Formats: sequence, structure tokens, C-alpha cells
Amino acid sequence: MVAPNPPTAVYPICTQLLQIGLESGGFGVAPAQTAYASVPIANFMPDNKIMPWIEDTSMWGDFVKTHDLQEGPRWAESEIKESPLYGDTFGHFLYNLLGDLVETGTASTPTWTTSGALSAGAGPIPVTSGSTAVAGTYIQVDTGVNAEVVKVGTGSSATSIVLDATTPLRFSHLTTIAVVTVIAPFSHVFSLLNPYGSTGVVTGQGPTHSLIHRTGIPGSGNNYSWLFSYGCMSEITITGKATGALMWSGKVTTYIKTYPSFTPTPSFSAVRMIPAWNSTTTVASSAVNDITEWSVTMTRDLDVIPTADGYQQPYLIGRGNLSAPFKLMYSPALDESPLTAMLSNSQPTLAWSISNGLSGSSLVSFALAANQAAYKETPLESGKTFWGWNASGEFIANTVNSGNSGGKSPLSITLQNAIPTYA
Repeated sequence: MVAPNPPTAVYPICTQLLQIGLESGGFGVAPAQTAYASVPIANFMPDNKIMPWIEDTSMWGDFVKTHDLQEGPRWAESEIKESPLYGDTFGHFLYNLLGDLVETGTASTPTWTTSGALSAGAGPIPVTSGSTAVAGTYIQVDTGVNAEVVKVGTGSSATSIVLDATTPLRFSHLTTIAVVTVIAPFSHVFSLLNPYGSTGVVTGQGPTHSLIHRTGIPGSGNNYSWLFSYGCMSEITITGKATGALMWSGKVTTYIKTYPSFTPTPSFSAVRMIPAWNSTTTVASSAVNDITEWSVTMTRDLDVIPTADGYQQPYLIGRGNLSAPFKLMYSPALDESPLTAMLSNSQPTLAWSISNGLSGSSLVSFALAANQAAYKETPLESGKTFWGWNASGEFIANTVNSGNSGGKSPLSITLQNAIPTYA
């Protein structure tokens, strides 16, 4: 017997690479190579589906059940396994799931004042006479929930700021509002997109992203990678465990895989993961120091709708309601405050924050704020030596955590980092 030849090329999972890029040209339109960011992950699990397979099980005068099999509609449902949460690349996924984004930077010079009202998607920004904006720098337009950060393009003058095509205005603005040159650190506040904002988006459908997954497995011109476009996140879980790092996992629905037009190469920042023991928890504005583990799972209803339009890909991947259940592990149990919060249904404020402790452009921080945290279950549990509370509940819709789009949101999440804008 002749021994089989072992394969000369194999493809270890440890060399996989995940990249994400904003689809600014329309839903399902993959961006250019320069728009993608590399994301550190534990594992990406793509699942290309035929939904459903169409079978002919009619009677043909024999004992065979299936006489024909045809493809139905197809799309992909993929999972990002629990991975360290990096405070720069994570913003892409939050923006996709939640949809409302308000951004500010650290004020620098020069500054301007607009000389006319602005609409979403508008071209040059008219300003009162001043210094000419420098191409490639970033400016903050407006303040509060109307604030956004955009990049200066070429061709500006003392009375007109030309924007780079990659960062058009997302919001509409009144006249005589402040325009300020900004530098890192930048702040990005994510909340639930509602149909009341100044973006012109009245459907509540937020941005979509394309994902590239490099596996190394060769195929027909596939650059050793798969491209998943029209990406809509359906779930993000964030976990802080005192004995580990700040972590996250997620689920995303997309078009079925195609092949990118380029071979993706790693391009990671110098941002490091953050140990979860470095976080702080406040309940009802008071510090709580006996939390050993906390988590929130933000789940978005998705409806994948194929139509009889001649294409197998979905006609729509539509977003619906958002829910945000949370968990808190109190250990050791110091008092009955979790039980009291449940029995009284007081729905206190709840906040988590964590930072790498650096400053300026090196600062990376994460902060979650929920104005109403409804405790639903608080069983008393026996640990190795001491009692503990295994509390869980739901973040409730409120106006405090809403962003530019108004309405209500169950929570808001703020990232600070050196990324000027995710939009």
C-alpha cells in the first residue's frame, strides 16, 4: 500500500484577520481598501446559509422522498467570539448596532463661526472671515447633541471650509454656530438612533459595514479572504470580569460571502487591552466596590427579507427594536441594596467606566451610562466563603441617554481615543 501524500499547504486559524469598513456609498456597497480597520479578535465564525433549500418531495411513483433540490435565498450569519475590547476599533461595531453618534474633539486653533445654515450632506461650510482651514486637519461643527467631527479637504478659503469627501456633514445646523479645529483625544457618544434627528434619516436604519475575513484558504481570485457586505450587527455583549480583561463578543448578519478585490494586510494600532479590575461602577451615583463581574447584552431585532426580484441576496436586512439586559455580580454581599432596588423597583442610574490611565492622544477610555436600570432578579448565592448577589435586569428607555436623534435610548456609551470620527 502506498502512503498518501500529506498536504503541503495548510491554513492555521491563528493567522486569520478581520477588518471592518463603513459603507458610505449605500447599503451593501463595499468601501475602498483604505476605509478598513484591522480588528483584534479571538475568532470569527462565518456561516454562509441557504435559507431555505427548496425541495421537490412530490410523488413520482417510487419510494424516493427528494426528487429535486434548488437553492433558496442566501445570506450569512457570523459570530465574533469573546475577545478583548480595544477602545479604538470597537467603535465601528457600536456605531453599526446603535446608529446615533455624536462626536467632539479637544479644542485647538483656528476657530470660526458659520455665516449660514447647513444641511446634512452640504458642501463647503460658509464662515465669517478668518484663517484658512488646513487640508487634512479635523474640525468640530456645533456643540452638544449636534456636534460632529469632519475632515478638511483641499480648496478652502478664509470664508469657506471645504470638507473631505470621506466625511460629509451628517447633521443639519443653524447659522452662527461654532466651528473649532480639534485634536485628540476625541469623544464618541453612541446611543440608539431614532427618527427624530438632524441627519435626515427618518427610518431608524443606521449605518452598515463591510467585513473582510482573511482565512488564507485559496480560491478563485479570492485574495485568500471573504468579503461580507451589508453588515448589520444583531448583538453585542460587553463583559468586565475582575480577573480578566474588558471583553466583548458580537453577531452580524450580512450578504453571503464574495471575494475582495485586494489581499488584506494587518494594520493595527498601538492601543492595548485594559484589565477589567481597573473599572469603576456607580449605582444611584454612589460608587459600588463589591462588583466582581458585570455585563450588558445589546440585542437588535433583525428582519432578513428576500423578495422575488431575481436575486438570491436579501432585498432588505432591516433593524427593529433594541433590548439591553444587564448582569451584576456582587461579592461579597455587603448589604441588601440589590434586593431593595428590585423590591422597590427604584430603577437607579447605573454607570461603568474604565480607562488606560493615559492622556492626550494616548488616552483610551470606555464609559457606559444607563439612567434607569431596572433590577429584575437578585438571588442570594453562596460563594466559596461569603454570600453574594447575582443581580440581573434591563436598561429602560429614557430621554437622558438619547443623542442627536432624540426620542429615547436605554443607554449611551462613550469612547475616548485618537480616532477623529467613525462616520
